[in-house]
Order: sequence, then structure tokens, then C-alpha cells
Amino acid sequence: MLVNLKPLKLILIAVSSTVLFSCGSEQADKELTGDGKDSSATNVDLDKLAEVQKIFYTIPSPMEMASLLKKSGSMYDASILNDIHNVSKYTSVRNQALNLGIYGADLSYTSIFNQNQESIIYLSCAKQLADNMGVTNAFTKQTMERIEGNVENRDSLLDIISESFYILDAYLKENNRDNISAMVIAGGWLEGLYIATKLLKENQNDPDLVERIAEQKLSLSNLIALVKQYPDDPALKDILADLQSVNTIYDKVQINTEGGEVTKDKKGGTVIGGKSTITMAPEVLKEIITTVAAIRTKYVG
Repeated sequence: MLVNLKPLKLILIAVSSTVLFSCGSEQADKELTGDGKDSSATNVDLDKLAEVQKIFYTIPSPMEMASLLKKSGSMYDASILNDIHNVSKYTSVRNQALNLGIYGADLSYTSIFNQNQESIIYLSCAKQLADNMGVTNAFTKQTMERIEGNVENRDSLLDIISESFYILDAYLKENNRDNISAMVIAGGWLEGLYIATKLLKENQNDPDLVERIAEQKLSLSNLIALVKQYPDDPALKDILADLQSVNTIYDKVQINTEGGEVTKDKKGGTVIGGKSTITMAPEVLKEIITTVAAIRTKYVG
């Protein structure tokens, strides 16, 4: 399948604007200077932060993916979302983080499509998982009241949701739990792709949806690089293996970009410009659909 894409102007703005990462090492702790900081270690950590930020900003947020799906002309389908009754099953930190990302993607999907009551329900699922993870300040009583008061105002609702996930990310960063944020991001990315593939099954001839799916080759590569920043986390090691199994299939997708340029917009997002041609065989697309569904089934339990 050969798809000629119109000029790409995809603004990839993550739900939160900061990258969560832990820094330092046992050796660095032994070499602290008089003010309690090792300047050489700090320089290394800043370099790592810059690299991780670059990776993070090229991963579409669930909100971005949902918006792209709506622009493609797709119809809303509640049946493809994670069952809200599953939320009580997630007891391990890994499952809570992954499904916080998954419910976050579902929340973005319902919000973008103006499904106000379902948005409130999925927000409650996200709140329950965040509370179970100890991040109670992400979805406070005041936040929930603001959301209920703006349920008919999509733009305000999306702003409040984004703010809540920003607070969650900031809390994880401040408490050296940035590896957990990587799990949330991975869950959200996978759910966004899963939703796209499910919608495609109902719209087999929709070239826009095919484009959305094929374009994820680039973001998947960056997501894998982000997860690799935490090699000592056994949960992320398993998630990395899942992502790499999807990436093996995406290796068969060819993306050629002419005049591509990556710049920052005024809000700190990444803008990818250029004209691209994607080559993806139908059997490769089927592999992606099957593999993503299997991983997602494992995650949602």
C-alpha cells in the first residue's frame, strides 16, 4: 500500500510538558562537592535530561492521537475502550501505571468526541488509579468540581484534564518515580494506537487512519528510547520487550520524508514539517493490528 501524505504539520504536544527522569548514582554520591553537588555528574544528568526531553516531545500524547482520529473522520465507538469495571483489578504499580495511561487515552478519546458523561466516568477511573498510586493531588475534589462545571465546554475540559496529568507527572518527578511516568506514557501510546486499529477495522478503506497508524513508526522508536532510560526496572524491561515486538513489524514500514524539519512551537511542542511517502503492505498492517491487540489485552487484564 502506497500512501502519499499531505504536508505534515503535526504538533506533538504531550499531556504534560516535562520529562520525568531520575538521575545520580552511587558513585556520584561519593564524589559530592562541598555544596552537596557534583558539577560533572550534574552536567551528565543535564545532558541526559535534554536527550530524554527530545524523545518525550516526539511521542504523541493520547489527546493528540484522539484529535488526529477525529480529524480523520472516524466515528465514536465506546465499545473499544477499556471496561470501567476493570479499574478495581489493577493492584500492582505496573498495572496501575499502564492502565492510568490507557484510561487517560480513553478519556482523551471521549473528550475529543464530546462524550461528556463518559468523560466524567473515565476521569473517575483515572482518579482512582492515581489515588491508589499515592498521587492524590492530581485529581482533587476541587479539580473534579471544575470538570463537572465545565463538562459542556470541551476546550476548558481538555485544559483541566491536561493540567491534572501535568500535576501527576510533576509529583512523580519530585518523588523520584519517573520510571512510573514512562509506564503511563507507554500505556497511553499503546491505547491510542489500539483505538486507531479498531476504528480501521470498521473503515478498511480510510487512508487517513492508515496514515495515523503508519506514522506511529516514528513515535514508537522514540518511545522505545525513552523506556530504555530505565534498564534496571523489571516492569519496564517487560514493557520494552512488548514495544520491540511491535517495532519489529514497523521495521517493514518505509517512511521517506522530503524537506522534513523539526522545530519548537511557542507552547513548547514539537512541529514536524515536510512531505512524506509511506509504504506499508496490507499484511504488515494486519500484523500491527494483531500484535497491538494481543499486548493491549495483556495490559488491561
